[in-house]
Amino acid sequence: MYPQRGTIEKTIRISSRVETGRLITLVPRVAGTLILLDADPGKAVHQDDLIAQVDSDPYDQTYLQAQAVYLTARSTFERVDKLYSGQAATRQQYEEARTALEAARAQYELARLNRDYANVRAPMDGVVLMRHSTTGGMVSAGTPLATLGDLQDLRIKAAVPEIHYRFFAEHWEDMPVRMTVPALADAEFLLQPLNLAPYVSPENRSFLVEYAIPGAAAGGLRPGMFVKVAFILESRENVYQLPLRIMGSQNRLWYADGENRAQYIEYTPEFFNEEVFQIPPEFGVTQFILEGQHFISPGQRLNILSISASSSTGGVSGP
Repeated sequence: MYPQRGTIEKTIRISSRVETGRLITLVPRVAGTLILLDADPGKAVHQDDLIAQVDSDPYDQTYLQAQAVYLTARSTFERVDKLYSGQAATRQQYEEARTALEAARAQYELARLNRDYANVRAPMDGVVLMRHSTTGGMVSAGTPLATLGDLQDLRIKAAVPEIHYRFFAEHWEDMPVRMTVPALADAEFLLQPLNLAPYVSPENRSFLVEYAIPGAAAGGLRPGMFVKVAFILESRENVYQLPLRIMGSQNRLWYADGENRAQYIEYTPEFFNEEVFQIPPEFGVTQFILEGQHFISPGQRLNILSISASSSTGGVSGP
């Protein structure tokens, strides 16, 4: 084969999965019978939409009782306050009435909160990702009801080996990064740098980098999808290159001379990746032996079976 001109990239390839920047599991703050759960997976919700409702009858009654006690305590305090201003009530009576009013107000506010907590509302715009409960069942405070996610804020995190930390610290914001999604026919998405971890995990000797994925939802990307991320550490464009499998033992590159005889040069690649390596321009018109180089000797006449300008299979044989 003849060498090709092209781009050689040194990359780090890491697998990851899509996450959402805002993932919230809705839970009730009060216990009771779940009488409403409008949370079908895939349903779009908006902030303050009513998602779930716990039977509020017990909390309504407690609220009415606390309200009556509060109104009575307030009326008593107002009466004692007037008497105290006219020196017709003692300081102790005034303090007792004020203390009773503050306690009644606290119970009243707590009862009002519990009544309001029976209604569970969406804290953000998003989509229902998972439904955890069903209507009619008993729930307690903290029971998961549904999980919401923001599909407009999708991102990925990748664990990079610590050996690359210095390079990432200097270049991660302007480093070219490609992400492909096997589930979407290897569709490629652009990434926007968000965060570089300021530490290396001692458990797996790696550090995290986080990227946003603008416009991901419109392209069909969803939380949980498996992705492949390629970080391009260095790139050289328009250089001559050969596939690594062309290299023979002892770093020998076998080629066909002008008389179709096998010759070799010893060459140690200086720039390469896992597939190809760069060669000097003076070898650009040389016919290198892609297959058969392990079974020939210097000066042996060759029978060239095919000549390729790409990395497709070719070969040679002896006379």
